[in-house]
Amino acid sequence: MVLSSSAVTLMQLVDALVLSRHSQAAVAAMGPASLMVILVQGLLFGTSGYAGTFAAHHFGAKDESGLRRSAALGLRFSLRAGLAALLLAWPLAAIFRWSGHAPAVVADEISYASICLAGSFFPVLGAAFAGWLSGIGKPGLVTATSFLTLVVNAALAWGLVLGRGGLPHLGMAGAAWATVIAQALGCAIYAVLLVREGAFSVAADRRVEAAEFRRFLRLAFPLGLRISGEVFAWTAFLVFLGRIGQAELAASSIAFRINGAAFFPAMGLGQAAGVLVGQARGAGRDDDVPSIGWQATALCELWLAAMAAVFLAFPGTLVGWFAGSGPQAASTIHAGVVILRFVSFYCLFDAGNVVLGWALSSAGDTAWIARTFALFSAVFVACLVGVDRFAPGIAAEWSLATIFVAATALTWAVRFHRGSWRTARVVGESSLG
Repeated sequence: MVLSSSAVTLMQLVDALVLSRHSQAAVAAMGPASLMVILVQGLLFGTSGYAGTFAAHHFGAKDESGLRRSAALGLRFSLRAGLAALLLAWPLAAIFRWSGHAPAVVADEISYASICLAGSFFPVLGAAFAGWLSGIGKPGLVTATSFLTLVVNAALAWGLVLGRGGLPHLGMAGAAWATVIAQALGCAIYAVLLVREGAFSVAADRRVEAAEFRRFLRLAFPLGLRISGEVFAWTAFLVFLGRIGQAELAASSIAFRINGAAFFPAMGLGQAAGVLVGQARGAGRDDDVPSIGWQATALCELWLAAMAAVFLAFPGTLVGWFAGSGPQAASTIHAGVVILRFVSFYCLFDAGNVVLGWALSSAGDTAWIARTFALFSAVFVACLVGVDRFAPGIAAEWSLATIFVAATALTWAVRFHRGSWRTARVVGESSLG
């Protein structure tokens, strides 16, 4: 699962490298536009992906019928979510017209966001099916599929963004189309794998009862809201940074891509811990959950500390790879060096943020996490508004971001330590607190 999440990192890095050869405006636009896409898709694939948690619990309980119903739940939600995203794609992308960014940046933001949002069905269904495969203990299939889609995305991005290999020169739109096509391919492969694993082999289990679907949404939707809420906070963060200047926005967008090299493998480790937590709870082994969470957190902390050391040691070199060679490259690199210092510090808190957040969600504690994170996000955005009005600057705004990450990590750690998740139920009656 770490390898699978690393494929996401590589995909983003490839996009950033290709776009840096296209234009500085595209580099600046990639950050806010991609966060807008994940803002919407995070709500949807965060919800659909919870089918994997249902699968892990049923797998631990050795309930084969429940396993098959978990796959049907993910499919049913994804069909509805994909249609809703298609209808909302262009109105949502048009929000960038009021961002205050440079006209060239706005045009690229709208182009990328509208295309990716219209194709949301593929990553949403892919998340449900990938989660199901991981839940039954076969993450290797997810890894292989992820790296295949990475190769396809890289080849298409190089061709469609820059007009190479006989493909049309589409610029920012080319990066979006490359992403959607690669996601569609991955979704098709997952569908074949689920059929092969017998996920849809019994007709009775393909029919989802309304009560079971409502229960799935009651548990899964708060997780989707938490993911979407987090992305909303970071999207607002980038929008405010863009008001400082294009170089600061480009540097922050690059920093997010570089941080992905640390974050996405950590997220894979968190997801793996979540699968183990779900399987343990499904089998009635609640006493195994604390050791799973804390050991995974410690391992994740070692990884993130090593990456933080790299960010501190080579900030100029790392940012320079993506800054291009335009007139603003030097300003972008200078701002990026400052930003990576903040990134290297908050990396140390992300282990608790990612791993313990996944562990709590997989245990069924999704409603509390969603409520708490909504409160933290509201405070974060309100503070950003104040800083933007009275003391705008990358140091002040990135300091707020670091405090935001640290506060959530410490809160998840306290919640997990207290064991409140023991009262939550994913399979059976629920008493979420």
